[in-house]
Amino acid sequence: MSEFDSETGLKEGTFGLARLRQGERVLTALVRPGGDVVDLSDRYRVATELYSRWDRTFDDLQVIARKSHSTGLSLSSYQVLAPVDRPQIFCAGSNYRQHAAEMYTFNEGNYQKDRLAGESDDEFFARNRAFVDNKRAKGMPFIWLASHGSHVGPDDDIQIPSIGTAHDWEAELTVVIAGGSPRYLSPEQAGEFIAGYTIGNDMHTGDLFSRSDIKWNADWIAKQQPTFKQAGPFVVPKQFVPDRAALQIMLDVSGERMQDWPADDMIFSPEEYLAYASERLPLLAGDLLMMGSPPGNGAVHGGRWLTAGDAVDIEITGRGRQHHRVVNEDARGRSPYWGMPPLDD
Repeated sequence: MSEFDSETGLKEGTFGLARLRQGERVLTALVRPGGDVVDLSDRYRVATELYSRWDRTFDDLQVIARKSHSTGLSLSSYQVLAPVDRPQIFCAGSNYRQHAAEMYTFNEGNYQKDRLAGESDDEFFARNRAFVDNKRAKGMPFIWLASHGSHVGPDDDIQIPSIGTAHDWEAELTVVIAGGSPRYLSPEQAGEFIAGYTIGNDMHTGDLFSRSDIKWNADWIAKQQPTFKQAGPFVVPKQFVPDRAALQIMLDVSGERMQDWPADDMIFSPEEYLAYASERLPLLAGDLLMMGSPPGNGAVHGGRWLTAGDAVDIEITGRGRQHHRVVNEDARGRSPYWGMPPLDD
């Protein structure tokens, strides 16, 4: 018998927290392995209330998981929404060594300006890997912010926009932040403000990143298209994750495995990222921190980008699963005014 439930992907003896829709009603819920649903809405009206005083809430949830009756409806009777509503979304950049070196080697645009004349992919990769080991890993975390307008749930369609072609995936272990965080945390203190973990997909359109009409040459707004930040289905409490090294990140595109990598193979840990973030901005209950992509993005697979008709399936050990159809955005007959950014040769 597997230690992971086949219906939910949750580990036996744990539970997940979710936002579910039934008709017009949205409820905050606890989901047991097997798909048993407990309605938490009387205690926690919105998901952010679950995470505002996490240690006290977790003790309460353990009692509920043991003793409370279910709604009588299985998980499949509900629409599973993103696990928090309108969060700040912090995204880690270049946080997996192999992925960072692959990105610097294979992505188009300004990434290629460092390639030497006649340099092979292997030679360029070796130089980029040395940069990661000698410079990136000795630097500090890098964070950019995503808007909640790009945030959708674990089964929603991915919409392909009308601009660009390099629509790429990044399956990521995602931290859900607990409330009460002070400013200027140390990494040792930051662990107290991790409530749990969920699955994220930090998508982007790669050929919209580079532009030469501004001095810094990059435009990260291309990572915030509608539907490009998928999260869920469950927030699994950190108390059920004693060893992040036991988690594996897996992503399939139309049945073909594209990413398969240990979740803990990071340059900087979630605790280090939260400490860094606390120096730069406020951390709020229910905010998301996407921890960076493992290797295996589209450029490495020969420029295999997402197109309408694809399906994306994502799983992280014990966190549940995501499934997305890929469709063209319905622009209602409208076309882009600015289009692709300028890029000098």
